[in-house]
Amino acid sequence: MIGLILAAGYGTRLYPITQSFPKTLIELEPRVTVLDYIVEAFKETGINKVLVVTRKELVDFFLAKNIDLIVVDVAEGDGNLWTLYQAIMFLKDHNAEDDIVLSMSDHIYEYNILKKLIKSARGSPYIYICLDRLVRGRDAAEGLKVVVDGEVVLLSGKNIPPYSGIDTGLFYIPKDFFVHIEEIVKEKNRKATLADMINKLATKGLVKYVDVSGFLWQDIDTFEDVERARKLYWRILAKNLIKDSDGVVSRYINRRISTIISLAMYRARFFIHPNIISLLVFLVGIFAAASVLYWGVIQGAFLALLSSILDGVDGEVARLFKVQSKFGGLLDTMLDRVVDTLLIAAITYIIISRYVYTHYHIFIAANVILATIALLGSTLISYLSNTVEDKEYIAKLRNSFPWATRDVRIIALAIALFTGLYEIGLMYITFACWFFVSRLMIHSYRMERAVKMELGDRFKLKPRFIRPYVESSISLILEDVLFHTILLISLVYLISIALDKIVLYTTQLNPSPYLFVWEFIAAIEIALMIYATYNVIKKSIMLFLHIKDKVVEKLWVTPSIYYRIIKRFIVLLIILFSIYPLNYVLALSGVDRCILDLGNYLITAIALATFILLIFDIIKAFEHIIKNYLSRR
Repeated sequence: MIGLILAAGYGTRLYPITQSFPKTLIELEPRVTVLDYIVEAFKETGINKVLVVTRKELVDFFLAKNIDLIVVDVAEGDGNLWTLYQAIMFLKDHNAEDDIVLSMSDHIYEYNILKKLIKSARGSPYIYICLDRLVRGRDAAEGLKVVVDGEVVLLSGKNIPPYSGIDTGLFYIPKDFFVHIEEIVKEKNRKATLADMINKLATKGLVKYVDVSGFLWQDIDTFEDVERARKLYWRILAKNLIKDSDGVVSRYINRRISTIISLAMYRARFFIHPNIISLLVFLVGIFAAASVLYWGVIQGAFLALLSSILDGVDGEVARLFKVQSKFGGLLDTMLDRVVDTLLIAAITYIIISRYVYTHYHIFIAANVILATIALLGSTLISYLSNTVEDKEYIAKLRNSFPWATRDVRIIALAIALFTGLYEIGLMYITFACWFFVSRLMIHSYRMERAVKMELGDRFKLKPRFIRPYVESSISLILEDVLFHTILLISLVYLISIALDKIVLYTTQLNPSPYLFVWEFIAAIEIALMIYATYNVIKKSIMLFLHIKDKVVEKLWVTPSIYYRIIKRFIVLLIILFSIYPLNYVLALSGVDRCILDLGNYLITAIALATFILLIFDIIKAFEHIIKNYLSRR
């Protein structure tokens, strides 16, 4: 696979800067140009052979970049397909034909757009474009508009309405399509454009798209675009620092804080070696465990959360300053395991101290065994995540129920410390970790067994997904939403019974042998409640996406407004789902009434603000219908 960057244009709207200076060498930050960023994006996604296609007048500007060039004959007004055609002829002449990932030289985008394109298109007999359905007015006017039907592109052009969205300047072109490009250039000559190629091949059903709506990207055509790109660049860097293997807490909470710190250090050129940062974060974890034992569990919980948030800073700084090392990764992993061990040991000590002066020695043994199994499971998560080769499946497991990643384990321990439900915290970690290990071992066994079987086609390794893909119907999605909603309500009721029993047995002078049983039941029910909540939200999103096209078509609501309404509604749903369990658990844990009232007030205020914003967006979306109705009155 070859990466091609088209940098032969004239950039007339940026005159006089680009009159004798390539637009792609505009800096996004000191000493980092647009071209530098694009090349880095290609290499980050595994494309090491990258060539810049430019005209001879600009060659001298690129020599200092130490990058391979393809020099082409381009005059002002020539089409970009003519430029691509000459690059393909160069590759043919040098026997270097391969599938092409094509990028415009004046676009910046987060790595995930490029990753998604390659993942979807690699080995496919289609040309792929990247489509952003969340059309912004300014981008709709400037960009290449696209019309799609299902998975297939029907039409593209700069002078058509943005029915489906606009392209983001990235294309995947298999080498088998080079002959089609030659035919189009023969027909259109030097004026041939990429839109001509898409339209020609779309009539044969040979163009598909990758939906990259919601991802960050920016093209640079005007001076205003330069300013926008330089601002967006830092947000893109923050998104690039999120790893596929990050857990749900790290992705949506920890990284939002840690990237602010690491980017602030990078922008100020304030460099602290990542290994030093790892050791400092390790000390925070040590203080967290010590606080649990000596200074109070609440302080320990806060410090544990702080160590989890800061745990990403060392890796982020290493990537930003380009000082990654295997030793740094090994050091970070080792220190994390030490902190995990100390936190679990501290919580186990608190649990054991309840029973040390009683005759219930079996509970001491049971909790020691539970802590040992939890610690072993958390260690295996790290070991297997780093050793198993199927990283895609590992990432899928790490981001699926019951979320066994370290960020989730730390927040589970913190919640256990806040609420005093220590055994439930350890039970959740044990369940999550060993569920992860079991699924991974079963998957690995099946894959190895399938590869070894050579008894016929039906025994050969099957694709992971059934093809062709059939989209779920609205009725089935509604059934899933209803089922998981009923399950969620039932689990909330059952959990309230279990927690009442825990309070009853905890307040007794001598711990009851049934306390451990009810804590185990509550831990399983809480895990199932989280799973049911996750599915209600997930299926609701699927339902809203399923009806999007009909709503947009019937009510004339723009996709961006529709997505905003859905996002607000989901956030409101999450807040409402969390009010009862949070209040109940805090009440059981003996939190001061003033703190409980303040928490309720803040949650209610957030819910009310979200509801007001939701109503405002709905009114804005249906403003034209309301005006038409009032005008008829």
